[in-house]
Amino acid sequence: MATAATRPLVEPDRVPLLYLDANVLLPEYLRAIFLDLADAGLVRVHWGEEVLAEVRRNLLQPRFGLAPEIVDRLFGDIAAAFPDALVRGGKPLEVRFKGKTDPKDAHVAAGALKLSEAVPGGQPVVLVTSNIRHLPETAFAGTAVRPARPGAALKALLDVQPDVPDVLDAMLARFKNPRVSRADLLDILDASNCRAFATALGKAWGMTPAG
Repeated sequence: MATAATRPLVEPDRVPLLYLDANVLLPEYLRAIFLDLADAGLVRVHWGEEVLAEVRRNLLQPRFGLAPEIVDRLFGDIAAAFPDALVRGGKPLEVRFKGKTDPKDAHVAAGALKLSEAVPGGQPVVLVTSNIRHLPETAFAGTAVRPARPGAALKALLDVQPDVPDVLDAMLARFKNPRVSRADLLDILDASNCRAFATALGKAWGMTPAG
């Protein structure tokens, strides 16, 4: 049986199954990209209760400066849009990652593994995280979970799914204050360690990212 590490990150004949870490849901535009792609049916997104708690806790910090009512509305909208996204029951699996992941990130690894065990047919789960150092691929040996940085996951999706640029165009049309152009988004992606995806998306749009 092939493990996640021996299979393509995104398979052309399957909608990718993604487990999102808090560091993917925190940045506004990165969060919007993954949620809009999920709303369009190009990916399926999941997360755990501790992931959401971390996102909420950080959004209320001065760095983000969001009022509690705005955060509550955001979480309400996400829950309504993705009612099946929450993965529960991963806590008992955390022990499997002792010494393999950073202790603070064991809940993320366990949530992704719990999701993979609940999916029939052995479909791989892509654990999308900006923290590969604390969630290394070696920790998931023998499982159907494969960690990947956001840019790698998005680039792999774009390689097999031609509708990605159109979905992101529709997303940009929703941003009014401030307005965000294609060039702006490419710059944001480039600054967010998603350069390969920014380059590929720019080519799909007939553009190139700055820098």
